Amino acid sequence: MRQVGRVLRLAARLDVGPPATTQSGPVIHAANHRSFADLLFAAAAFAQWGQPIRCLVAADYFARPGLGRLLRDLRCIPVEGMSAIDLAKEVLAEGTPVAIMPEGRLVPPDEWDEGRVGRPHPGVGRLAIDTGLPVAVAGAAGTEDLWPRGRGRPYVRPWKRRLLTMRTGFLGPVDAEHSRDAMAAIWDGVKACVAEAEAARRGEG
Repeated sequence: MRQVGRVLRLAARLDVGPPATTQSGPVIHAANHRSFADLLFAAAAFAQWGQPIRCLVAADYFARPGLGRLLRDLRCIPVEGMSAIDLAKEVLAEGTPVAIMPEGRLVPPDEWDEGRVGRPHPGVGRLAIDTGLPVAVAGAAGTEDLWPRGRGRPYVRPWKRRLLTMRTGFLGPVDAEHSRDAMAAIWDGVKACVAEAEAARRGEG
C-alpha cells in the first residue's frame, strides 16, 4: 500500500489528518464514495498510519481491465448483494479492520444531499449491531476531481496536483436496536467528517 501512496502523490497532494483510532484489531470503517480514487486514497492513508485495511468493493469492478488487477493488489474483497455483510464478518473475525462505503456506488455531485453525500444502505448498521465492534468514520474530498465518475483513469498532472483531504472520527460500538438507527448514527459521523474534509480543502481547517 505504501507503493500506492508514492504513485498517488505524483498526481495529488494528500492531507489525511490523524487516524480515527490507534487501537489494533477489528474495526468497522465507514466512508463516503465519490470516485475510484477513494480506494487509492484509503490505501495511502492507512499505509501512512501504519494500519492494515481490507476494503469491500462490488464484484463487477474486478472484471474491468486494469482496475481489477489494482483492486486485487490492494487486497480488496469482491462482494455481491447481502454477501457483503457475511464477508465483512469473516474478515473482522480474523482480526482485520474492514472499510465499507455504505452508498454502494460512486455518487456524482448532482446526487449529493445537503451533506454532500448520497443515500446509504443500512448494511453497515446491521454489521455494527451484529458484531458489537467499534466503528470509525471517514470523509474524503477531492477524489471526484482526480478521477471523475465515468472516466477510465485518473488525471495525472504532476505540475498541477489536485488536493485530496480526509478527516476521520471514532464512534466506538454503536448503541442501537435497529440497523436503520445504527446507520443513521454512523452516517451522521461520516457527514461530519466530509464537512471537515471539505473545509480543509478550502483552507478553512
